[in-house]
Amino acid sequence: MTTIFFSILSLNRRFATGGNERLFFEEGVNLLVGSPNTGKTKWLQTLDYLLGDPGPDPFEDDEDEGLALKYDAASAQIRIGEQTFWISRRWKEPGGKGKVYVDQEPMLAREFQHWLLDKLGIPLLNFPKGNPMSGQTWPELSFRMLLRHIYRRQGFWTDLADRQPEAEQLACVLQFSGLAEHIFTSDYGTLVEYKLQVEKLKLQRENYAAALNQLSRELLADGDIQLDVSAATIAAAKTRLEDHRTRLLQERDALLSTAADAVLPAGQRSRVAELGVLRAATSVGIEEISRRQKEAAERLGEVERYRLDLTEEIKRMDRAADAGAILADLRITHCPACDQTVRPTIGHSHDCFLCHQHLPADPMIEGMGTARLRFERDRLVGELAEADELLAMIGREAEKLAADVAAAETELRAIDRELAPARSTVAALAQDNVSAIDLMVGQINERDRQLDRVIEALGVGLEITREIAELEKLIAPLEISVAASTRAIDFDIPAEQLEVGMNAYLETLNQLQPQTWRHNPVRVELSGRAFRVLVGRRIWSKALGGTDSLYFLMAYHYGLLTLSTIKDCHYPGLVIIDVPGDFLGEKIGDKENFIVQPFIDLLSRDDYARAQVIMTGASFEGLDGAHFQRLTHVHIA
Repeated sequence: MTTIFFSILSLNRRFATGGNERLFFEEGVNLLVGSPNTGKTKWLQTLDYLLGDPGPDPFEDDEDEGLALKYDAASAQIRIGEQTFWISRRWKEPGGKGKVYVDQEPMLAREFQHWLLDKLGIPLLNFPKGNPMSGQTWPELSFRMLLRHIYRRQGFWTDLADRQPEAEQLACVLQFSGLAEHIFTSDYGTLVEYKLQVEKLKLQRENYAAALNQLSRELLADGDIQLDVSAATIAAAKTRLEDHRTRLLQERDALLSTAADAVLPAGQRSRVAELGVLRAATSVGIEEISRRQKEAAERLGEVERYRLDLTEEIKRMDRAADAGAILADLRITHCPACDQTVRPTIGHSHDCFLCHQHLPADPMIEGMGTARLRFERDRLVGELAEADELLAMIGREAEKLAADVAAAETELRAIDRELAPARSTVAALAQDNVSAIDLMVGQINERDRQLDRVIEALGVGLEITREIAELEKLIAPLEISVAASTRAIDFDIPAEQLEVGMNAYLETLNQLQPQTWRHNPVRVELSGRAFRVLVGRRIWSKALGGTDSLYFLMAYHYGLLTLSTIKDCHYPGLVIIDVPGDFLGEKIGDKENFIVQPFIDLLSRDDYARAQVIMTGASFEGLDGAHFQRLTHVHIA
């Protein structure tokens, strides 16, 4: 994809009292010339504000509020590719703060940035600030972030983009190099999101398991669970409890049998045993009848609901039949397709007047709708009768089951009355031991119920494990896709392109004035995780000082500008530099022509014909090949 160039054609400010002041720019190198306090920086601040600064006005950072009162609006004519647009800001107009007007159409600052990126053909994407797995939301890589590398403010000469985090600088350079869209892909974002979810679920599972272990040991007896809680340890604990319960019940039966043998006469023992068997059978019978009674009640409820639905449907059928009788005489007066009045046409009397199809000779067609309704109603009436018969049958069955339960309960009470004397006699002998055993059995039953509750709680952990497994199934193909995409990226090529551009600028300086750059060549290191610019083996900010840093940062802008003619790069071919009057204590007035000349030479080439550089300075005397805008009025505080 060929880069779409971005340039400024004019810049305007409107006085609050009426009237305008204007600067004109051309493609190529534009030099904004004037002595100190002639307003060069304020003009660039105005341009910065027009390019989407969300502040209330261009001069919000100024201690003197006079400029914000002096002007009430600003505008610029810009060229993007082959199109020209007017952009304006009206900070004193009601509702105008925070809005950018593009050809009179208002946009919020964020919308304007999206519009700019779209017009420049720069993809809108999100990027991670720092570790992608940190869990932080990925912010948009906005035009304002990119502008930090395009426009260098007068006080921002200590970093490639002052006050910009390293992760943001990396994202901007990757965007300019055309790599960001292949790194910060939707698949990559989805992969990171899934991995974060898996990590959260694993931590949740670990915390849940630890809490469950602790609570289980507090709730259950010491011997129930000896290891961590799991399905296997719970099953083993339940088996031990069941064995213990069985032994206790056997001991209880033995105690009762021994006591019965000791206190009951031999002839009465067989009757007691018979009653015991009969009582057990009766209890089982009551449980079975109660189950069938419950099922009958559920069937009865279902049939009653079905009967109610049939009744409502029959009522709807009757209403439809009544409506059909009322509307039968209505005739079509307008075409259902075009809503025009239907007029009789000359034709056969046996044809439909609307669709002109032949009508059947038999008039039965007129009664077909009524017949269908009648047939459907008769069917529903038949089903209603069947439902009534089924209700009656189920009702009789429910009444019989209720009678059977009452009879079985009466028989059970009679057995209990007959067993009562024998129970009292046996209980007097074995009551203490039997009560102790019953107490232990009750405790075992409660512990067994607690284990069942723990099994239910384990299900939550298993559900978390299932969610993790489902996410890992989604992660696997994404990892393959992202890894393949990353392997296909050659970071060395764009790093070398920026490196070549920066070194070309420094070499040009040496040609113009030998020994200007006495350091090693610049070396660029670029990857998906880091961006570093070295001089020799050291980071540039630690290796350079004084005007060498000035030369280096100018070389950085020059290098970025060279990307604008490289296929698939996204640098928009615009550089705006507000050169300070002095740099780290050194006057640079005598270096102005010297640092600008490489840009003039570069933009004189045909492939840079649409590129633009706007730079401030004090004089630029004797410099050819640039467009000058001279500011002469000195503003006195």
